[in-house]
Amino acid sequence: MDRGKCFLNIWEIERNFKCPVIGGMLSVDKHKDILKKCGWDVSGLKPYEYHSYLMGSMGDENAVSVKTNNYIRHQAGKYMKQIAALYKKKDEKGVRALWYDYSARGIIGPVMYAIVSHRDTNVKLLQDIHGEVHMISHANMTEIFSIRRKLETVDQILDREKNKSYEKGKKIRDLVSQLKQASEEKSFLARENVWLKKKLEALEPQIVLHEPSGPELNRDVERLEQELISQRDETLRAEREKKQLEIQLFSTRNENSMLKKEFAQLSSVFAPGTDNLHTCRKSGNCPVTGDCPGEDCPRNRLCARRIFMIGGITKMKSYYRQIVEKAGGEFDYHDGYLRNSNEDLAAKVRRCDVVVCPVSCNSHNACLKVKHLCTRYNKELKILNSASLSAVTKALIVPDDTVNIN
Repeated sequence: MDRGKCFLNIWEIERNFKCPVIGGMLSVDKHKDILKKCGWDVSGLKPYEYHSYLMGSMGDENAVSVKTNNYIRHQAGKYMKQIAALYKKKDEKGVRALWYDYSARGIIGPVMYAIVSHRDTNVKLLQDIHGEVHMISHANMTEIFSIRRKLETVDQILDREKNKSYEKGKKIRDLVSQLKQASEEKSFLARENVWLKKKLEALEPQIVLHEPSGPELNRDVERLEQELISQRDETLRAEREKKQLEIQLFSTRNENSMLKKEFAQLSSVFAPGTDNLHTCRKSGNCPVTGDCPGEDCPRNRLCARRIFMIGGITKMKSYYRQIVEKAGGEFDYHDGYLRNSNEDLAAKVRRCDVVVCPVSCNSHNACLKVKHLCTRYNKELKILNSASLSAVTKALIVPDDTVNIN
């Protein structure tokens, strides 16, 4: 029998499989394209209406069903060859194994059509495929809703960060304006200083020509000298203010640049697809209150563990906390300035399970102190080269990227 005749056309397969096959193989744009080529007016239609009209044409052989069938067979060609070869050898187990292999890799639509359209496919396999595809659609819908909720949370965080960035920009603009004003004042004082010097030079010959006892001339000279001294002091003050404003502007720009980089890293951490780090979908008791459902639990990495971070960027403390608590852990923090807080530092190390210490934001003495305490109390220590969110996330969530020093 010709290989093509071993497979049913789309209008000939079981009614329950028509919608899953078309939905799994045709994009919304392809729905629209087929209808337009067959003379349909698709202007103003919604995506579900494209699908509804297309499905309405799958009951028999017509222009729409033939064009749809040709597209599906073209896309499923290589899978049809594999299925035909297996059925030629009467290897039904091989067909089932092929379905499990491709579905596990996310290749559903073309393989499903190749199997359900073959004339030798038994009813049991058809029932299993229909049930699995039905459950996959439910799982995808749940995941889509979860991602939408997560995106909404991320949007809120982005809005807050945008507002912070706007306030930083406003502060920079104000500093620039103050710097410009100080520069203008300095220029004015410099010009006035030059004028006073010229006036003083013009009066010096009069001091030589007149008697030294002339009280009026002496008073003028003293007054001009005092004004000159006063103007020089004012000029020095303006120059100091200018330098301070320049330092503040440089510091603010650096800080703003750092916050932008950390903001970009924050978006990455909360991007769709990382939800499995934060939300345990397993049934069963939480490790805090009962038996853990298994080592593959998404919260198993940090669940019920106390994470103590010393140093880092103080302004990012809330984000460090969010990383740990989203992964199921408890978070404690120390700013890394030892001063007279050695006892407090020792107590925090003694209470925790893991200590995180970014060397870029800690003094050498602080790092040595923490290492000594971790050795004394047998605590796990993670030394990080960076205090960024991505570095902390990798150290706590991805074990291959961390360095442990006990």
